[in-house]
Amino acid sequence: MTSGIWQIDPTSQAGSRLDLTEKIETEEMLEAVLVANPEMLMRGLTLVGRQVPVETGFVDLLGVDEDGRLVVFELKREKLTRAAVAQILDYCTYLETLPDSEIGALLAERSGKAGIEKIGDFDDWYGSQRGESIRPMRMVLVGLGLDESAHRMVSYLADRGVDIGLVTFHGYAQGGGILLARQVRTVDDPRPPSGGPPRASDLSRKAAEHGVAGIWKDARESLDYSVRTYYTKSGITYLQRKTTLPDDVGVRGSHAVTIDEPGTIRITFYPAAVDLCHEEFERLKGETPFQAEKPPNAPATRRAPNQWYCRLDEGGWQAGRARLIEFVRAVEDAWRAHERRIADESGGGLAAS
Repeated sequence: MTSGIWQIDPTSQAGSRLDLTEKIETEEMLEAVLVANPEMLMRGLTLVGRQVPVETGFVDLLGVDEDGRLVVFELKREKLTRAAVAQILDYCTYLETLPDSEIGALLAERSGKAGIEKIGDFDDWYGSQRGESIRPMRMVLVGLGLDESAHRMVSYLADRGVDIGLVTFHGYAQGGGILLARQVRTVDDPRPPSGGPPRASDLSRKAAEHGVAGIWKDARESLDYSVRTYYTKSGITYLQRKTTLPDDVGVRGSHAVTIDEPGTIRITFYPAAVDLCHEEFERLKGETPFQAEKPPNAPATRRAPNQWYCRLDEGGWQAGRARLIEFVRAVEDAWRAHERRIADESGGGLAAS
């Protein structure tokens, strides 16, 4: 069957096939379309920068996704090539070398222009979003199709854990304009389709499938000592008011309860929680088997370079439940005490959540 788009005359029902176009007139035109319609790129995206200067050029678009991570977009008005892959890697690796404070200042400076909403203070703005950290950053290439070398390079990187993706369109000439049709994945593509943010019902269903419905419900409710929560595909992250630890490390997330293996739940304490309650956590480790790992999203601190997690079955949860709740309460108290110290030192009051 021949693919394409046909324009149908409503009177005669005669159809004329629209011609494919291999490029859009200018990249600026494509940028303008996507700035006005960010849902064409991904659901839940907020664009925060356009033509943002970096060391070797200008990033076409920067956005924050529904999980709070920074997304680097490289746009091409025609087919994507290997040069585009190299370009986005160059831009993203440079941005990853900058501290959060410099990125925030850059975005605040570049916002309010060319259709991008003004952000006065990036930290304050980000504090109202869903995520814990803008890192690790994501990369997305956008164009009218891609050549074989670009496809091979992106697939190679993605298969090895690099967060790089593609958004490609078919372009059709219609009169003096262009129709854009986003390309969809075929039925034999093994990657799951993107969707909206997970819901509580999704996680309850996942818990039942993994045989942990009871302890999942008890743990997520018993450990909910936070000002906000947000759902991920695997569980719930608990957020406190954003604050700053020594070495200018901005932190917000304290802990998470997730489902990742049948028969167990996973409880993770982020570096900020371990840093603020270091002695209490050392005692907790003596009673509950925790393992350390490098934090993929939460910022590390000098005293707590790792996040710590344990996996508990029904018996393990019941045995450690009281101590875990006690520790989470201690983290919340320590977090608030730290906020008060900062407020006293700066001569200001405690910010509202």
